[in-house]
Amino acid sequence: MNIQLKLEERTRFLMNIKSIKPLMKELSLWALSTVQKNIEKGITPANAALTQEVKQGNKTLRDTGRLRASLTARHSETEAVVGTNVPYAQVHNREDGRSETVIRAKSGKSLAIPASARVRTFQRRYGFSAREVIAGLKKDNYIVFRPLKNGRPGNVIFAQKKVISRKTMRSASIPLFILKKSITIPTRPFLFIPDAVLETMLDRVGAYYAHISS
Repeated sequence: MNIQLKLEERTRFLMNIKSIKPLMKELSLWALSTVQKNIEKGITPANAALTQEVKQGNKTLRDTGRLRASLTARHSETEAVVGTNVPYAQVHNREDGRSETVIRAKSGKSLAIPASARVRTFQRRYGFSAREVIAGLKKDNYIVFRPLKNGRPGNVIFAQKKVISRKTMRSASIPLFILKKSITIPTRPFLFIPDAVLETMLDRVGAYYAHISS
């Protein structure tokens, strides 16, 4: 997924410039910095209350840093391109204009949604999938369980240190994951260049032409 700044071939001909690759490189890096700032500033709407608790903050589009780090810039004689290969970027930059994305679990399975801030600590220690977290906790002497609800396993997975002393006996259960069949995520478009920045870029193109033509 990417955004492109293109300079038409006929425009380049009228400017009588053999190569504008240096300009396109400059524009591509400029666009990259702009998109990075979009992420750093945060995109509305705000995170849900549970997400804020898990992340210990309300910085939308920012958690592990993967999305921002995935952004790349490239250029050619006629275009400057900024993009990302992170699959979930499409959740926030919908090409169909929809304001939200529904993510559904595969047939017979459930989505595991982190249920507390402690889960982030476990994910950094064991891995980010629910399976990795649960396997790691079991190896570290935790019991992982789903309390019954109306005679059936509930939709929340908990962990608790195995009882080996009075201290651990008083330890509270830790909510790990909430199991859901689907979740709805509001789009937060970040692959864009504000109008004010575009105008400044156009001024730079004009200045570049004036400089090499003098």
